[in-house]
Amino acid sequence: MHYQPPRTLGLMMGGVLVSWALAVAVLLAVFAWGRQTDLATAGAWIGAGGATALAGLFAYWTMALASLRYTVDRNGLVIAWAGIRQVIPLQAIERLVPGTSLEVPQVRGISWFGYHIGSAEIRRIGSVLFYSTHQAPEQVLYVMTSERNYAISVPDPAAFAREIQVRQDLGPTAEVSHHVERTLPALQGFWRDRRALLLLTAGASLCALNAVVLGLRYGSLPEVLPYVFPPGASQSLADAATRSRLIDVPRAAAAVLGLDVVLALLFALWDRVASYTVLMAGAGVQVALLAALGVALVRAA
Repeated sequence: MHYQPPRTLGLMMGGVLVSWALAVAVLLAVFAWGRQTDLATAGAWIGAGGATALAGLFAYWTMALASLRYTVDRNGLVIAWAGIRQVIPLQAIERLVPGTSLEVPQVRGISWFGYHIGSAEIRRIGSVLFYSTHQAPEQVLYVMTSERNYAISVPDPAAFAREIQVRQDLGPTAEVSHHVERTLPALQGFWRDRRALLLLTAGASLCALNAVVLGLRYGSLPEVLPYVFPPGASQSLADAATRSRLIDVPRAAAAVLGLDVVLALLFALWDRVASYTVLMAGAGVQVALLAALGVALVRAA
């Protein structure tokens, strides 16, 4: 038997959040486009990039909600969400408790109207993993097992409980262990890897710093620099020594950051250490670009 929770409100809310983030990104980009380079312009471009990334994250979570379902057979209950499958042996289920019997806490994780994926602590039962779309306590059904507790949302909790009881009485047809299955586990693990996230944050921060530094100094620079930038460029180029050439440094930093993220994710599928190496190399390139910009600004002073 397959069960899908009520998802209309959660999907609508996800669409609103994606639209909001995209709207912020567009507004910031429109504000910065064609504007004189300064700190406000740099901040607007950084904000537009951050809002675009946030829109992508909201879009992923919304698509993941569309995949949320519960499957019951004689062997177990499977909770599927995104690339994760929580496999629960049916014989391990000890009780099914309606949400009206317990408090509904604040869920740590993804939590908006009609969408709750994460964990919470509840008095009397302890830690609970939420895979629910509840809006009220009566829409939550707690699945108490010998190892972990879960919170789900099914349209008819009483009918769901009867299906569980019938299949428990029939007995299993195969041995099932309590475990978690993941699609592309290495890639999913990347986003929970503190070292990888630290390196990624360092690269992103250095990229943003390039734009901020140029934004702070750009207005005070002469229109024509007293040297050729980049070094080695042909003197015959009319714009070779104009200050606008310095804008290429933050642009290059943004391109390097984007390429670094893509390569790090690809290498994470193969080897975690290789992914770290790519991220460290990307951070090194960001440092080099920042140093080059610093030298250029000092020479222009």
